[in-house]
Amino acid sequence: MEINWLGHSSISINSRDIILITDPFDTSDGEFFNSPNANIVTVSNNDLKHSSTSGVKGSPKIISGPGEYEIKHFYITGIGTGTQSEDNPQNGVLNTIYSIRVEGLVICHIGNLKQKLTPTQFDQIGKPQILILPIPDETSFNSSNLQEVITSLQPRIIIPVTTNDYIAPEDAGTTKEALISELGGSDVQSQNRLNVTETNLPPERKIILLNKI
Repeated sequence: MEINWLGHSSISINSRDIILITDPFDTSDGEFFNSPNANIVTVSNNDLKHSSTSGVKGSPKIISGPGEYEIKHFYITGIGTGTQSEDNPQNGVLNTIYSIRVEGLVICHIGNLKQKLTPTQFDQIGKPQILILPIPDETSFNSSNLQEVITSLQPRIIIPVTTNDYIAPEDAGTTKEALISELGGSDVQSQNRLNVTETNLPPERKIILLNKI
């Protein structure tokens, strides 16, 4: 299975020539979205940086909300949460976390999470080996809440995603140190793609910084 970062919160998962894309983003500001031909698209919320499905190549099945889905050999659970922070609640705004089971692995994409998860929501997510989440900053879900998510889910691999598509070389050392401190990983690696199977998971938690394709 191959995982690539397409920019923002969008990743692609290629398993046995079936491709799932998460959170395709709007390109009206000139930003490039390198979409492969997709079979499945998950949308975590209605913001155009997470839901621009028109830019996806192919004729994919669109998943956009809580529920249980089975498409080919992908088994997907959508868990509904709020997108507004506790300090600024807004009823009716929904974020969906996706727990994606494929090839014996579970990949969790938390979408635009802004609220603490309940014990029931943690139970619904399960224990993913791979966690996709935003790099903490002043506008994201704060780092203490992210730490709670990581502690509860216990992933073996963390893939941070961010609206910043490129980390400058001169900032890489500081960024890696910050990620190790904030996210609790034993190692940080930067690479173009992640090829992962049940048998090659790292023995200790690892943070993977993917380069945008």
